[in-house]
Amino acid sequence: MISLRQVRSALPVTKRFVYLDHAATGPLPTSAVEAVQSFTSDKIYGNMFWEYWERTAEKTRRTIAILLNASSEEIALVPNTSEGLGIVANGLNYKPGDNIVTSNLEFTSNLFVWQVLCKRYNMELRVVRAKGETLELADFQKKVDTKTRIVAISHVQYSNGFRIDLEELCRIAHENGAYVAADAVQSVGAMRVNVRHLDVDFLASSGYKWLLSPMATGFLYVKRSLIEVLHPSIVGYRSAFNPSDFQFQDFKPARSARRFEHGQLNFPGFAGMLQSILLLRRFGIQKLESRIRNLTDQIIDGVERIPDLEVVSSTDDNHRSGIVKLSCRNPDILEKKLRSKGIITSVRAGGLRISPHFYNSQHEIEYLLNTLKHTKE
Repeated sequence: MISLRQVRSALPVTKRFVYLDHAATGPLPTSAVEAVQSFTSDKIYGNMFWEYWERTAEKTRRTIAILLNASSEEIALVPNTSEGLGIVANGLNYKPGDNIVTSNLEFTSNLFVWQVLCKRYNMELRVVRAKGETLELADFQKKVDTKTRIVAISHVQYSNGFRIDLEELCRIAHENGAYVAADAVQSVGAMRVNVRHLDVDFLASSGYKWLLSPMATGFLYVKRSLIEVLHPSIVGYRSAFNPSDFQFQDFKPARSARRFEHGQLNFPGFAGMLQSILLLRRFGIQKLESRIRNLTDQIIDGVERIPDLEVVSSTDDNHRSGIVKLSCRNPDILEKKLRSKGIITSVRAGGLRISPHFYNSQHEIEYLLNTLKHTKE
């Protein structure tokens, strides 16, 4: 275990900013930076450290699996959420008349890929429309039927932090013979995500947000029973059953999700990702989730006492996350004024988005609230 004070000491960002924008990009801990630098320096000597690079990447794979309550065989290392979702989209079979179900709150990475796919295979894209800032499962039930191939959904919505009941949505999809592909970039690292409990089929995430990892790091989870169902759409030497055999041969895919990897990995990035995830685990994921909830409680309670500001994110315990969206006049101007005071937030979907992580302090949230209170738009 590691204390909050130790965590803050490991994150240089705490000495310069009140950083509340983890839904956009998370800062790096010193240990991750050092790991990246070490791997980059190793390449001065060519491939002399190749086996060490591979072992470290495998440790990262296992660490991600532990984080999700998955097996390492179900994890493919990918550079970002978009590639993970693309692997799923292009790896299944489709026929005219099939449909894909998504929502109108999705980030473009979990929208464009399905739009392109539906045009390519003459399928229908069915869009569940939010009621205000909320998605209702009853509306998904109306859209999902026996011709639904995929339900594509974000576990937590990027714009307002709405967390869907992913377990129940998976049940609805599976009852109709459909798969669920989840974009988990706004949930993994901010809360417990148990793929066994959720019964989700595919789950993709980047590492650079809540996982406090380098850019171009991420993963794709593929349920073990679907590894053989999902065809590798791009293959390379890493996809093969024996990646060290370079002889002319018939392609035999790896038995694990490694079949969905193709070219060289971002070894320095995944070395950094390993250190970042280990930092989160040393603090404790359950403890981390609870602390984020307390910080967002503080924000929500404080904003209620500030005129002309309103929390529009769901405050329902079942649908909350680490993201709090505020409605206000001129959010772009307000974001710039906060930035001038050293407070980093962002603007999404016409509102001010605040996304604290577990290492943020109550004092920092008080500073945010006092600044909001005294900042004129």
